[in-house]
Amino acid sequence: MKIVIAALIIFMVLVGFAAFSFYYLSNTANTLLTDVESVEKSVQAKDWQQAEKKFGELDLSWERTSGIWARLIDHQELDNINITMSRIEKFIETKNLTGFMPESAELKLLFKHIPEKEALNLENIL
Repeated sequence: MKIVIAALIIFMVLVGFAAFSFYYLSNTANTLLTDVESVEKSVQAKDWQQAEKKFGELDLSWERTSGIWARLIDHQELDNINITMSRIEKFIETKNLTGFMPESAELKLLFKHIPEKEALNLENIL
């Protein structure tokens, strides 16, 4: 009986951790998506100074978030985000609208994909 109770407690702790992780990933991903969209609006308006400022805020948010995400998700995902962020930074510096837009779309996709990938559902378990 003690073994069953211990197993149930361990299971509950694991499910609780998974739920908390998903909640955290979803909230931070939504915040980062909002930041990317803010940068995108500035670039579309060709306000490059504002875009640089907004990208700096996004980069700061990402630095704070990436340390915790590193403990929760696959590091390849983090590398993909870092590479895309570097490209976006260069496109803003060179005021390249046509290069910026696909990279921005890719970054938004990466931020949307991570909570979906880490969700606790049957599709991800099997």
